[in-house]
Amino acid sequence: MARHKINLLTHEFPPKRGGAGVYCEEMAYAAASLGHDMTVWAPVKTDTESNASLPYSLSSLPLRGSQNWRCSIGLIRKVRRKAAEFIGSTLHLAEPGSLRAFVRLGSFTGFFPKRLMITLHGSEISLFSRFPLEKFFFRKLLRRADEIHILSHFNKKALLTRFPELASKIVLAPGAARRLFLPESKDNKDEETEGKLRMLTVGRLHPRKGQDRILDAIRQIPNDLKAGLEYYVIGPEVRPHYARGLREQADLSGIPVHFLGDLQDHDVRIAYESSDIFALTSVPRAHSVEGFGFVYLEAAAHGLPALAHRTGGVEDAVIHDETGLLANPNDSDDLVRSLELLLRDGKLRKRLGRKARERSLHFTWKKTAGELYGT
Repeated sequence: MARHKINLLTHEFPPKRGGAGVYCEEMAYAAASLGHDMTVWAPVKTDTESNASLPYSLSSLPLRGSQNWRCSIGLIRKVRRKAAEFIGSTLHLAEPGSLRAFVRLGSFTGFFPKRLMITLHGSEISLFSRFPLEKFFFRKLLRRADEIHILSHFNKKALLTRFPELASKIVLAPGAARRLFLPESKDNKDEETEGKLRMLTVGRLHPRKGQDRILDAIRQIPNDLKAGLEYYVIGPEVRPHYARGLREQADLSGIPVHFLGDLQDHDVRIAYESSDIFALTSVPRAHSVEGFGFVYLEAAAHGLPALAHRTGGVEDAVIHDETGLLANPNDSDDLVRSLELLLRDGKLRKRLGRKARERSLHFTWKKTAGELYGT
């Protein structure tokens, strides 16, 4: 196998939560397991002891990890100072923050990497194309790239609609479940939890994640279904006003609703294992979209049928009537009907959950890393 030197730049990385951070950490781990020389540059604190336990190198960026100009300038300055470490390597701009820094200031790095790789998660395709000047530099950087990694068919279509000349550079390769959330047992989940059905949502409390849509649907289902249901919500509160509104909705839903906050990885895995249905009804918003949704695959790995909206790249993660049910995000009654169907039909839940588990086994980070970096 050809061993490649890879420098992955990211403004988002664990312990900070988010799909882009999960992507970067899992890709680094998978690339290292394939034998590549991987260095991750991220705004995290590092020390010799923690680095020694990692299969990849982790270098700290003195940034807060946002997309503002201060962080963009800080990243480019760091790259200029460390230029010798980047020359001759593959440079992977792996999430929107690092990508935006290079869209704005990439010409000031003073060097050209041996190979440039860019990952587009979804929302940045629209966001970086809003204004003519930024779109010009965005296109210029994408044209310089040797490979553009896309996670879903939706994102591929969104990119080619704006930049059709990039078709030959695209690598379409989905992500996978986070390895720390995978079930300890390899057996399919055949038994549901005792007592009430447990429905679970994992995702930051944000309007785009659509927890309010789920609570509204719960409020509308018949009382006999409410009597057998409880709802668990895991995720950090990033919008306090929205979080307060969710709690008010929960009080009116007619079922027990538990807001568990931002749990540790071990506790998230236990929550998946003790649930019966996974629900995440992301909604489309201006310049913000669910590009794929790794959490759907995490739930699938635990044999959970999914309840989701047909939006963005979700259709690549959840197959309607095979691994879950997809509702129209513009039709609240469709979501209510789908929820009722899942709650009433135990055989349907088992069939969807079993298929979800089987399908999840085909998605691995090692496979994705191999398609991008080589095996």
